[in-house]
Amino acid sequence: MDASIIVRPMAAPDAPAVQEFFDVMDEESTAFFNVNHGNEKRTMGYFDGSTKNHAFWVAMQGNVCVGISFIWDLEKAIPWFGIAVRSGMQGKGVGTGMIANLCETLKAHGYAGLLLDTAKTNYAAQHLYEKCGFERIGTHPSGEWLYILRFAPTNPLPQ
Repeated sequence: MDASIIVRPMAAPDAPAVQEFFDVMDEESTAFFNVNHGNEKRTMGYFDGSTKNHAFWVAMQGNVCVGISFIWDLEKAIPWFGIAVRSGMQGKGVGTGMIANLCETLKAHGYAGLLLDTAKTNYAAQHLYEKCGFERIGTHPSGEWLYILRFAPTNPLPQ
């Protein structure tokens, strides 16, 4: 990932950049990630407080949002995960960097892994997830592939 890209928790001043991220999302990304503006509403709900039980991160290059990620079901040992990378920035390490940053944060807070689902035709995302250590474990009830990333226990039981 380009050193000029900073991954950090989303903050209130990020609202215009995050809205612009969704405004310029291409058709393919919208079809995979933002069907009926669902993830846009979820993410923008962070700013007005209407989205609960979520944590959000942004990848910023200057004042431009080049990626967003979030988790929900924060009370679970393995929360659900969502990620999107700006069109034109895909394949440049942004998603990999965002996942690595999030995993470090979650491990430090005692989480056991991440769950996600993705369209069976979203081959680029599947490649990213598998490269980052996610394992395809089946089919979600929605018909999408279900993936899990398990973190190694910090204090495993003796054998």
